[in-house]
Amino acid sequence: MNLRCTKYKIHFARATPLYLFHHSCNMPWRWRAVLHINKHFEMSYIRSKTATIYYEEHGAGETLILLPGLLGTIESHWRRFIPSLAEHFHVIAVDLRGHGKTDNPSHELRLHHLVGDLFALYESLDIDTARICGYSLGGYVGLAFGVQNPGTVDSLLMHGTKFYWSSEAVRTTIQEFDADTIVAKVPHWAEQLQRDHGPTNGATGWRSLLHAAKELIKAMPSEGLTANSLHLADFPALVSAGDQDELVPRSEVVRLADALPYGMPHIFPTTPHPMQKVDKQAFLDIAYSFFHVTNRETFSPARRNSATLQGFPQQDA
Repeated sequence: MNLRCTKYKIHFARATPLYLFHHSCNMPWRWRAVLHINKHFEMSYIRSKTATIYYEEHGAGETLILLPGLLGTIESHWRRFIPSLAEHFHVIAVDLRGHGKTDNPSHELRLHHLVGDLFALYESLDIDTARICGYSLGGYVGLAFGVQNPGTVDSLLMHGTKFYWSSEAVRTTIQEFDADTIVAKVPHWAEQLQRDHGPTNGATGWRSLLHAAKELIKAMPSEGLTANSLHLADFPALVSAGDQDELVPRSEVVRLADALPYGMPHIFPTTPHPMQKVDKQAFLDIAYSFFHVTNRETFSPARRNSATLQGFPQQDA
C-alpha cells in the first residue's frame, strides 16, 4: 500500500488528536504519526525500514538529539534532564528499537540498524545537522552515525560509552543479560524491564530485548567502528564517564578522546556507570558549557582543537 500526502485525525476520549502524516515519496515506509499532548510536548512516531521509532519533541532552538543507552528509555535515562535542556534547545528524545515505545518486529539489534534508524529520523524530520547527546550505547550510535554521515553532527556528547570491546569485556557484559538469572537474583530489575519495554513489545518483549542485546554486544568487536575510522569524526566530541564506572574506565575515556580529531575527556567524580546515578546539575553544567563552546556559529573548523576550546572547563583526566 502506497499512501501519498494523506493526513489522518483521530479523536480520543479527552479530545486529544492523533495526526498521521505520510510523506509523498516512493518509499511507503516514510510516515510520521504525531500525538499532540500540548503546545510544548509532542509524542511522535516515524517509520524506519524495519521498525516504528518513537520520539518526543520539546523546546525550541538548535536541535539536540538525546539517545538512551542499551536497555534504557527516554523515561529512565533522559526524562529528568529534558525540562532543563528544552529551555535552551529543540530537544528530540528517541527510544531505540525494541526499547520503550519503539517496536522491533525482527527482534534483531545491530549497530547498523540503530544508525539506520537515526538516519530515518533525520530524513523524516528534515534535519540537516544536529547536536547529539548519547548515554552508553546511545553515544556509540551518535559517533557511528557522525562518522558515516559527514556534516550531520555539530557536536557529540557521549557519556559512559564503551568503545573498546575486548573479549573479556564482552564476556563479562553478556553474563549480566541472562533473563532467568535476572528474575531469580534481581527480580525488581526484571519488573522494571517489563514495565519499560512490555507495553509496546509484549509481555516477553524484555526477554527478546535481552537476547538481542547479548547478540549486539557479541558483534561489537567485528561490526563496530574501528580505531582507524575515528579520524572521520569531523565534529567536537566530549567523551565522559564517572570515576566509579565499572564498564568504562578512566583510561578508555582518555584513549578515545585522544583518538578523536576533536575529542575532549571529562571525568565526573564519585559517579558510577548508570545514568540514574549521574548528578543532574553537574551533567547539565558540563553539557551547557560544551555545547556553548562548540556552537557552530563561533566554532570554525580552523579552531577545532581542544587546546583552543576557551571557556570549557579543562581537567586532568
